[in-house]
Amino acid sequence: MAGPYTNSPIHFFESVSAVTATPSVEIGTRRREGNDEYIYVYNDGGEQISPSYAARLNSAVSGYSVTISSVCQVGRFVGVVKHSTITTGAYGWLLTKGFSQIEMGATESAAAGLLVCAAINGTFKEVSAVSGNHAQAEVMTAVASGASTGAWVFMY
Repeated sequence: MAGPYTNSPIHFFESVSAVTATPSVEIGTRRREGNDEYIYVYNDGGEQISPSYAARLNSAVSGYSVTISSVCQVGRFVGVVKHSTITTGAYGWLLTKGFSQIEMGATESAAAGLLVCAAINGTFKEVSAVSGNHAQAEVMTAVASGASTGAWVFMY
């Protein structure tokens, strides 16, 4: 069972920027660092997940195995990589709530204050572009297609 939220350094012996080949805590564990909230996941997809990109569930078996790859632009992300690239077959922390850079899709842009949601391969797009999608971040400044911007992230 995943552990409780905590700010205590006693419970975690690594930073939220750590990426490891061996898990340091149980996947699915949640953690708070300052005002940010994170979840511990395993990247079992075929590609690394770089900072500003989001990940979605890849396996219903573990519940916390993620991937960046997606061909559809619907659904929800689990979290965003805020600090260090999570390589394939590695464990790391995804930001689920707080401020981070996010990556817009190649043909997606947004004005400051707009809500954005899951697009293709870990990127975001404006919520109104697809009906039925749920907002997962609010962009802080206007952003051009394929660029990154600061956003308030609220996921999973």
